[in-house]
Amino acid sequence: MDLSYQKTKELLESHGIRPTSQRLEMAHLLLERHQHLFAEEVFHLVNSHFPHASRATIFNNLKLFAEKGMLGTLELKNGVTHFDSNIGPHHHALNEETGEITDVEMDEELEAKVLEELKESYLKKTGKKLNNVKLVITLRGK
Repeated sequence: MDLSYQKTKELLESHGIRPTSQRLEMAHLLLERHQHLFAEEVFHLVNSHFPHASRATIFNNLKLFAEKGMLGTLELKNGVTHFDSNIGPHHHALNEETGEITDVEMDEELEAKVLEELKESYLKKTGKKLNNVKLVITLRGK
C-alpha cells in the first residue's frame, strides 16, 4: 500500500485521533501494509524507527487506535492480542507451525454460505444465535 504521511495524518484525524509525531510515525508503520502484530512486536517496530518512544506510549496508542477503529484486534487461543492493520471485512488463516497469520478474503457468495452454515450449526448445537462471526482457519502440517 502506498501510504503517505499526509494520508496517515488524515486517517488519524478522521478517526478522532490527534496526530502527534509519535502517533503519526506509529500509524504510518502499522498501516503501510497489512500485518498482524502483537504489542511487543509493535514496540520493536516503532522503536527501530522512533527510538525515543516509550513502551507505555506505544501500548497506550495501540489501545487508542483499536478503540477508535483504526486497527482491528484478533485474539487467538494463546490469549495474545494481535493488532490487525486491515480493518476491511476479512477472515484469517493461522499457520500453527510458524505462527503466521494471513488474511483470507472470500467472495460474497462463498462467505454467505460458510457463515450461514456456521450460524445454523451453532444454533442447533447450543440453541443460541450467532450475530457476528469471524472465521479463523487453522493450518496444520501432517
